[in-house]
Order: sequence, then structure tokens, then C-alpha cells
Amino acid sequence: MIEETKRQRRRRDAERMKAKARRIRPDQPTAFWRADYLAVCSCAMCGNPRHVWKEGTDTLQERRACLRESDES
Repeated sequence: MIEETKRQRRRRDAERMKAKARRIRPDQPTAFWRADYLAVCSCAMCGNPRHVWKEGTDTLQERRACLRESDES
């Protein structure tokens, strides 16, 4: 079996997503331009909670930095 390179995989995935965009939005002739952004839902559960609630949702990196600061004090 021949292994595909990373470039081949990216190109194959891009073509797959463009085809999916054309299937999802057949009324838009340029839908394949948005193949990387096919999310239909933008609710709080599917979206990024930091953008929805804007508080209390620190990333792991931010929590670690906060712990380091409190340990140093």
C-alpha cells in the first residue's frame, strides 16, 4: 500500500469539503469558497463558550498561569 503525503491528504480533504459545501448549499454557486466554514449552528453548545458567555471560561494555559502567579506570591 502506498502512503499518501501530508500534501496529498490536505488536497484530498479540501476536495471532499468543497464537494460537501456544494451538496449543502446547491443554490450558492460559490459555496465551495466557504468549505472550511461549514458550521450551520452557532448556538452556545456548539460554539466557543468564551465568545458566548465571555467570563469564567479560562483556557488550560490561562489556568496554569494563574496557578503559577498564586504560587509565586
